[in-house]
Amino acid sequence: MPTERFYHLSEGKKKLIKEAAIKEFCRVPLEKASINKIVKNAAISRGSFYTYFSDKEDILEYIFEDLVLQVQSFCKTTLVNANGDFWELPGRLLDYVLEICESSGMFSLMQSTMGNQVIGKLIDRKFCAMPFYYSAALSGEKKTFRQAGGDVQAASGDDGIDYWPRELYQLTDSSNLRKSGFEDFWVMFSLCIMNMVMTIGEIYQKGIEEKEARMLFAKRLEIIKQGAARE
Repeated sequence: MPTERFYHLSEGKKKLIKEAAIKEFCRVPLEKASINKIVKNAAISRGSFYTYFSDKEDILEYIFEDLVLQVQSFCKTTLVNANGDFWELPGRLLDYVLEICESSGMFSLMQSTMGNQVIGKLIDRKFCAMPFYYSAALSGEKKTFRQAGGDVQAASGDDGIDYWPRELYQLTDSSNLRKSGFEDFWVMFSLCIMNMVMTIGEIYQKGIEEKEARMLFAKRLEIIKQGAARE
């Protein structure tokens, strides 16, 4: 991940460096990407690059981490504006991710082999594995589970625990949900994230018309919302 020196740069400069890297990673595979081209397009020196990032993989991971942080912030803001109505979030989140990815070239990057690997790990860590972290943190137990990149052990006080899921849960009005526990909430939200990722893949990898992909998204979301089994 970036050094503290990078985070002290202006937002405009950080954006310029990120956009230069995305442009280069979309042009050629990661192994052929040129740091010289990145620094030229970002108007920084090669020496400065290495005071911000250790290598090409480092800035690639930062690009996707930054996207996840934007998604996290959007989710919290949307729930606040919707007065905690969870079902306002999935459709708005899909619109948001489509918009920022189309404007930044992120979709081309996601379709690359390396991009797929990085975003897969981040989705695993940031969206799918969190209930296990929380059950360990709340119980004080140590738990090990498998995710992309290897086994991970979570324990109470683990520095790797990311607390933003608890914020989402606390911002959600659970009165219109069948189950109100945190882990059930997080499973539901993870399913919504998977639905969004699937929709993006249908549009940009399978070539399905956006209108049709959105209809499939809405249909899957309705099943998540209502459930498929009769009571």
